[in-house]
Amino acid sequence: MSSDAEAYVSAAIPRLMGAALSLTGNRHDAEDLVQDTLAKVLVNWRRVERADSPDAYVRKVMVNTFVSGKRRRSSKDVVSHELVTADAVAPNTGPAGPEERDAMWTLLAGLSPRQRAVLVLRYYDDLPDAAIAEVLGCSPVSVRVTAHRALARLRERMPGLGDSTSCPEPTGAAATTSR
Repeated sequence: MSSDAEAYVSAAIPRLMGAALSLTGNRHDAEDLVQDTLAKVLVNWRRVERADSPDAYVRKVMVNTFVSGKRRRSSKDVVSHELVTADAVAPNTGPAGPEERDAMWTLLAGLSPRQRAVLVLRYYDDLPDAAIAEVLGCSPVSVRVTAHRALARLRERMPGLGDSTSCPEPTGAAATTSR
């Protein structure tokens, strides 16, 4: 492995693990996803070096690997409270407690891989719809439709909240995209 590749991997692993954990819902699958992504990327390192944005290229490989379902046991996996709290990547900085996080993981596990990927890229990676569309190989309109359907499904499944509850809007770069 070249020194450039080694330096990139060392710096990127925490970011990749955070995104992979959000996509997969558990640490073991996230580690597998990151490992598969890095294996693909390192074999084609010259492509990464030629890319305008190495992070965008690697993110696209990871999301495509996830969406293809090769590393997922099932799209209906339910993550236990113990697994989520034992394998935390970063300390909890928000108001949600373990019960709320466990409930959210359960809700996210009910989404299709593509819907979950759109929500993770929008709210975790804070990407605009155009960048998400590029990662997923679709149009920005398709991203917005997928996000709308995913959020509607989450609202339907959220106990006691119904249609009156609004989901958070994206911040930063994602907020600049017209809807």
